Amino acid sequence: MKKLSTFLVLLLCLINLGAIPAVYGQAPATLPYSQDFNTTNDFTLLNGTQTNKWVYGAFTGNTGSSIYVSNDNGISNAYTINSSSTVQAYRDFTIPVGSTIANFSFDWKSGGESTWDYIKVWVVPATFTPTPGTQISAGTGRTQLAQLNLQSTWQNYSLPNLNVAPYAGNTMRLVFEWRNDGTGGTQPAIAIDNINISIPTCIMPSGMTASAIGATTATLSWTAPSPVPGNGYEYYLSTTNTAPVAATTGISNAGTTVTPTLAPVTTYFWWVRSICSGTDKSVWMAGPSFTTTQIPTTVPYTQDFSTGNDLQLNNGTQTNKWFYGTALGNPANSLYISNDNGVSNAYSIGSSSVVQAYRDIAIPVGTTDAALSFDWKAEGESSWDYLRVWLVPTSFVPTPGTQIGTGGGRIQVGGNFNQQTTWQNYLNTSLNLSSFAGQTMRLVFEWRNDGSGGTQPPAAIDNINLSIPTCKVPSALAVSNVTTTTATINWTAPTPIPVGGYQYYLTTTNVSPIATTAPTGSSATTTALLSSLTPNTTYYFWVRSVCVASDKSFWVAGPSFTTPQIPTTIPYYQDFSTNNDLGFTGSTTQTNKWFYGNATGNPARSIYISNDNGTTNAYTTSASSVVHAYRDITVPTGTTNVTFSFDWKAQGEGSWDYLRVWLVPVTFMPTAGTQITTGAGRIQIGTNYNQQDTWQSYLNPNLNISSFAGQTMRLVFEWRNDGTGGNQPPAAIDNIKLRICSTATPTVTVATPTHNSVVLTWPQDNGGASYTIRYRPVGSTTWLMANIAAAPFPTPTNTTTLTNLLSATQYEVEVAAVCNGTLGVFSHNEFLTRCDPTPPNVTISNITTTSALVTWSPLAASSHYYLRYRIVGSGPTGWNIPNITLPAAPANTYTLTNLNVYTTYEVQIANMCDNETTLNTWSNPKVFTTERTCDIAPPGLTITNLTTTTAVVTWDPFPGATYILRYRKVGIPSWTNIPSSTNTVTLTGLTELTQYEMQVVNICNGTPGTYTQPYIFTTPTVVYCQMESTISSSEYISKVTMTPNGKPEMVNESQASNYSDYTGVPVKFIELIQGSSNNKITIDKKLSGNANAGVAVWIDFNRNGYFDINERIFVAPSNNEQTVSGTFSVPADAFISMTDYKYVVMRVAMQKDGIPVNCTSFPTGEVEDYTVRISKPAIPNSVNQNDILIFPNPVKTILNVKNISKKANYKIYNTAGQVVSSGIILNNKIDVHNLINGVYIIDIEDAQGTTQKKFIKE
Repeated sequence: MKKLSTFLVLLLCLINLGAIPAVYGQAPATLPYSQDFNTTNDFTLLNGTQTNKWVYGAFTGNTGSSIYVSNDNGISNAYTINSSSTVQAYRDFTIPVGSTIANFSFDWKSGGESTWDYIKVWVVPATFTPTPGTQISAGTGRTQLAQLNLQSTWQNYSLPNLNVAPYAGNTMRLVFEWRNDGTGGTQPAIAIDNINISIPTCIMPSGMTASAIGATTATLSWTAPSPVPGNGYEYYLSTTNTAPVAATTGISNAGTTVTPTLAPVTTYFWWVRSICSGTDKSVWMAGPSFTTTQIPTTVPYTQDFSTGNDLQLNNGTQTNKWFYGTALGNPANSLYISNDNGVSNAYSIGSSSVVQAYRDIAIPVGTTDAALSFDWKAEGESSWDYLRVWLVPTSFVPTPGTQIGTGGGRIQVGGNFNQQTTWQNYLNTSLNLSSFAGQTMRLVFEWRNDGSGGTQPPAAIDNINLSIPTCKVPSALAVSNVTTTTATINWTAPTPIPVGGYQYYLTTTNVSPIATTAPTGSSATTTALLSSLTPNTTYYFWVRSVCVASDKSFWVAGPSFTTPQIPTTIPYYQDFSTNNDLGFTGSTTQTNKWFYGNATGNPARSIYISNDNGTTNAYTTSASSVVHAYRDITVPTGTTNVTFSFDWKAQGEGSWDYLRVWLVPVTFMPTAGTQITTGAGRIQIGTNYNQQDTWQSYLNPNLNISSFAGQTMRLVFEWRNDGTGGNQPPAAIDNIKLRICSTATPTVTVATPTHNSVVLTWPQDNGGASYTIRYRPVGSTTWLMANIAAAPFPTPTNTTTLTNLLSATQYEVEVAAVCNGTLGVFSHNEFLTRCDPTPPNVTISNITTTSALVTWSPLAASSHYYLRYRIVGSGPTGWNIPNITLPAAPANTYTLTNLNVYTTYEVQIANMCDNETTLNTWSNPKVFTTERTCDIAPPGLTITNLTTTTAVVTWDPFPGATYILRYRKVGIPSWTNIPSSTNTVTLTGLTELTQYEMQVVNICNGTPGTYTQPYIFTTPTVVYCQMESTISSSEYISKVTMTPNGKPEMVNESQASNYSDYTGVPVKFIELIQGSSNNKITIDKKLSGNANAGVAVWIDFNRNGYFDINERIFVAPSNNEQTVSGTFSVPADAFISMTDYKYVVMRVAMQKDGIPVNCTSFPTGEVEDYTVRISKPAIPNSVNQNDILIFPNPVKTILNVKNISKKANYKIYNTAGQVVSSGIILNNKIDVHNLINGVYIIDIEDAQGTTQKKFIKE
């Protein structure tokens, strides 16, 4: 039975893995056959010991389940790329006798790797069994149908004419073989789904061809199958490569040839199928796609792409293709290379491509010269990535992937077009078309890139114009005699000379005019003078011939030119905050150019190198550039040294990408693309500036420019990069300063002096002179010196503050400019410092009951003093009015008289400078109190030490006096008087938690003075010392058991705690009897391992707040016993708890490795506090229960009276004998809650007599 169970389990596992066909062998499937794997698998999976195996599962499918290769038993469709594997999945089929072809299809997806990781599909004889680990090779009867990979989404493979003739009447084996090599690869591995094989009853046609392709027609033909279909054929024509399905209706055709009407310049896809009957049709068979030719356009030909494109795009399967779109244009749409279907004008530099765009043009008979122009731009890469333009016969059809070569009537126009990121214009006005006269010519734009390196963007084309001009263009355009506001342009006349002369167009932007553009001016000769130009401005001009009003030539571009600057003067400052006045070279020819903007600055704007028209301070490291920023500056006659500075930053690259600074004659104009070299009159400033990506400052305070004295000098900032590598950012320049300092004597302004300082101000030399200052008291022979740096530009003034001057002193001060070490002539000014306004120090002495002596110091020269005083707290109106004028120096005392007895005053003193009318700052208030007389209540009454039953009282003494201190409980009318000869008294016998009031009075000559105001205080309750352990987690008190003699037992079990306070937990209260013995205390200890711990227990029997040594009721030495116990007695005089709160405290302490000491904390163990209430021992009741009785006693609110009639009266007396309450006793109850705490006598009068009882009010 056990063996049978094992077999059944194994069988179920094999079924689940789809391995049953391999175990038992397959029964060949019959046709038609369809397998979508959604319910079962009938393929045999040959995996052997390979790492990556075929599995049947639901991880992937199209849709549902599938068979797929997996490295984790089907959890995923992934393979181990570093472990080589070869595995097969196969199915056997019975091929009917007489069969020739079959329709075969399946869905698949696979990552893999090029020619290393892939799926192969085979048909082999059933006698051939593949071997895991070994690839199938060619052999007798073995046919490879496909090798597939590199598609991560589901694809469909279809073979409508699978040759099954070799297997007719036999068994054919279909094999899917996965192979990976173990080095690299891309997920996923192979997956197979939706396999279909059938023997068609209607055979499909074959041998599809497309021929005689014209602009609107083409001949489509095919070979008839055998047998020929009874109902002919259907063909399906489309401009998209989406195959028709079985239900798609085609166009019927009886024969094997058809010539449809087509659209020019259109790519077509087509399919054909046999029609055997209305219900029996073959599968669709695809013919080769084809593109119709163009209908040649005529001359003149213009294409600006604003409304469409008529060029044929010959892209094939290339990665980088021609597209017509809106990604760019000059100005709007254009034709351009794109790697993202026209979204952008960009190319994949790692993928080589050759593609063409062309237009067929009919050239008139007799044509010789023509004019061709187009706009273009392309960066590309040197001699590897570029645009070429060709003229070829229409018999030559360009091939994608293959460059056009010379020969066979092919003419290249221009050279290789690249290295330009902005729109350029190509114009050839003498293009020889004689070889195409009377024929159709093909104009071809060909882009080529090599697949290794390159710079964006690739080629773009716009504004194509081809014409046979009747009015010839001028040539050899030139410009001369350029000044700040004028220039002369000239050209060479064509032949024949135009009757109407010439027109020219001038602009500051490089946008070509079109035929309808209005000219700027005209000239009857080959020269024109341009006037009213703007200095330091780049101009562009074009010229055209005017044969007659209706016949004008093309516009022909001349060389751009830049008007010179109007030289600036020294000093020259440029921080670029509002504008830029430097000229730039290379704006049209160089990739990396100078721009003025806010991409960077120190702090805001600057001039900087940019490859994106100033948007960023970045450069194209692969495009070499040399560009200049310059400013012309007039240097005064006689100039030698100047101060020159600027801020800069540039990272660049070593000795290849850097900034240089030059001074050159104005006759030397830098040329973009060419570095400045040493030569006549050229001076390089500093070295190569780079390797700094944060702002740096260059300063030369003594730059010799004497060689330019009396002339105009050109300051040049030159950026150069070599086109191979580099680091961002390129150069940026800010805060240029060129100054010539002066030693002219400054005009100094002296501000109002203070007592120890003065501010001096003078105009700052805009050439950057520094200054020397000297000053001294008038009459002194020694100068004090100071050097002052030049104020930063553009600050118009310089200033300094002289400090530590003497007060009330006449000074002289002089200032001189310093220029290049030369000291100019000193100025001269004098000033007088003020008196010292510092408030004096004030002292008070000789204080009596009505007077005080005021003293102040130090005394400031050239000033006089005032005093004011007031009673402290009297506010702003309390000051004496007017201020008291104090005696002149050297006097410095003043006596205040007529002051109030024992009153606190404040005094302030301020000075006023002589010859001024405003007081200086008042001194800080000096506070004093006049002496008191004996009859005034003593001040300073306070308590220095307060306990539950005592208070130490003190007050300020009075000479020769004795004292009476009186005190009482608050609410009691009578006082307790204590005479004293000293100012300290100790009150004893006070009651805990009771409010008292006290007063004290002086006794002088036997007569009391005035008592102090009542001083109220409350006695505290008992407070015990703090005691606890640091750690209690392993050793602590687990249970305390108190078994009193005559009272209930208290048991408290607890967990670890450093300190536990149970004094406020009523269920943990302990009751003891005064004078009792044999009371038992038991302590359970929680100890870890063999730890030892000692125990000590105290009870504060006398309730004095201390655990005295004689109050330790139990002690146990340090041992490892878990439970310790002992007995103790309660003293006969132990404190009796008469109220709810006047209890005593028991403290239980356990200490590891020691015996606890009172009020001393310890490292390990626990401390617990408990409330203990001690009562008197019970005595026989000697009270006559028939007498008048009161209870409870003590009482808080309601006093109950027993054994009285309904007409009983009462009177309650305090300890002073005063009646505090009286009335009739109602319902045997008297409400005493309004009485203050204390002892009272109640007198009860009833019909049976009178009785008196004492009670305590709590």
